Amino acid sequence: MDKPTQSCPKGKYWVRPHQRKRISKKGKHYIQQIKGYCCCSHSPYQKIAEVEKMSLDSLYFSLTVYGEARGENDASKRAIAWIIQNRSTKKLGGNSYQKIVLRKSQFSCWKESDPNYKKLKHPGKDGTSSDKKAWQKCKIITKEVRNAPKNKNPIPEVYNYFSGKPKLRWQNHYFDLPGVPHFHFVKFKK
Repeated sequence: MDKPTQSCPKGKYWVRPHQRKRISKKGKHYIQQIKGYCCCSHSPYQKIAEVEKMSLDSLYFSLTVYGEARGENDASKRAIAWIIQNRSTKKLGGNSYQKIVLRKSQFSCWKESDPNYKKLKHPGKDGTSSDKKAWQKCKIITKEVRNAPKNKNPIPEVYNYFSGKPKLRWQNHYFDLPGVPHFHFVKFKK
């Protein structure tokens, strides 16, 4: 049974019991059982989540839309949010938004070499009103998408997108969405 978050001291949060893949000194793989525990924040994002009064998982969802599409129109932000939601529904990459968006080579804004990466640590705080509005809009859109019924999804079964010209083979069969000028979407055949 999970220990509730409220029982952790202020400034700490509850980490649920989980399993972790490990490798022994002899090179053998095994599964380590981790008991639940209170933990202090290991990332600046926990602090942002507290200030924004949202869960850490919801924060990663909003930050990804912000990092990928903050300068784009609302239709573009919404499309990126639906891609993340589709991956979440299918558990593609994990069972949380955080695991999905941080999965290697999936969302470029989380790469330290990406120019958007630094902005994720200070969302809406570059000193411009447009950046502040973009951050507020990303939070609103991700909340709407997260709570929307499945039949409101305009791009069901679509999990991938890219910008620019196609560079990889999987990008050759893309389609565009009306009102989304800079992103192309790919639906893989079953």
